[in-house]
This record gives sequence, structure tokens and C-alpha cells, in this order.
Amino acid sequence: MTYDAGMTTTERPTLTRDRVIDAAVAYADEFGLESLSMRKLGAHLGVEAMSLYNHVDNKDDLYDGMIDAIFVDIEMPDAAGSWQEQIRSIGGAAMDTFAQHAWVVTLLMTRGNYGPGSLAFMDRTVGILFEAGFDEDAAHHAWQLLASHTMGYAFQVASRDSGTFTRDEEQLAAEFALVAPQFPHVARIGDAMMKCDFVDEYRYTFDIVIAGLEARLAAQR
Repeated sequence: MTYDAGMTTTERPTLTRDRVIDAAVAYADEFGLESLSMRKLGAHLGVEAMSLYNHVDNKDDLYDGMIDAIFVDIEMPDAAGSWQEQIRSIGGAAMDTFAQHAWVVTLLMTRGNYGPGSLAFMDRTVGILFEAGFDEDAAHHAWQLLASHTMGYAFQVASRDSGTFTRDEEQLAAEFALVAPQFPHVARIGDAMMKCDFVDEYRYTFDIVIAGLEARLAAQR
């Protein structure tokens, strides 16, 4: 929600940490993370930038709060399903949420702090693995695999949606044709690469990840 800077103090909603972070998320969604500043966020809320520091320590603290808010929004699965169904549901929900807030991928790759929202998400995911029978070491490896796999595809989706790596099919086809004599195997998958949808690709490869985890769990037992 954007608040009119001309509103009187009594008309403005009370400023809280959650309100500041929610406004920052909305601002980044609309204008991009690179455009976000404390001054612009203050204007967005109809307050002076210095007022924000009563609720966030600095911009890094704001970023960490924004990351946490996104993890809180990820829909958790029905606990009645199998561990495979629950993990697949979590992965799909995470991808959907990251797609709605593409800027969060950049923050996740540069920030190392974990807030209560992201820790709750991690705790639920790892808990599902423990309930399935994974031991501590296997659950750790599984978490790293699932997180890296999801973040890698989320980055590709965000890059595609931002236009960072967009090239038209004719240009790509010409490039593949050019390298075909020297790199024939690359050229053979050129058509598939040009038509690749990273969200569909994520779901396809996630099934392979689940199958690998099933095999590891069977070997552990």
C-alpha cells in the first residue's frame, strides 16, 4: 500500500517493523530492489526516512526482514501426505513465491542471516526428512540439495522474467547452427534449450531429485 505523504499524523497507520518490511516488499515488487532506498521507502510510507530507523537498524536489517517475510508467505503442505508429496509441495510453493518476488533470489544469494520465518521453513522441511527416516547427516545433505536445486532454478526464472538473458529464437538458432560443426552434441539439444521453460524444467528435475533421495534413504536403511 502506498501512503500519501500529505496525510496528517493521525490519518497515517501506526508505523511498526512489520509495516515497514511489508512496504519494502511491496516497493521492491513494483519498482525493483535496486531502486529501494530508505528515503524512497519513507516517502512511500508518508514519513521521514529517519522514522524508519526506529523499527529497522539499517538497510541490511531491512533486507533480512524482507527475506523472512517472503519465507513466511510460502504455503506449507498438508502433513497427511507422504514425505515425497510434502517435499514436492514445498518445492513448488517456494518456486511460486520466488517467482512473485523475483528480487528475493538476489538477496538470498548475498545475505547469510536467518530470521524466524526462514528458520521455521527450514525446520519444517528438515522435520519432514527426519520423519521419513533420514538420519542427521543424510537430512543435512538432502536439505542442501533441495535448497540449491530450488534456488538455482529460481535464479534462472528471475533472470528470464527480468529480460537479463533474453534472446529471440532466430538469434539462438543461428548461434547453434554456427557452432554445430565444432560442437555437434550441443547443437543436438539446441532446439530443446530454446524451448526450455525453467518452471517446467524444475518440476521435471525435482522428480529426479526425489528419486535420488528415495534411493539414498533405502540404502541408509
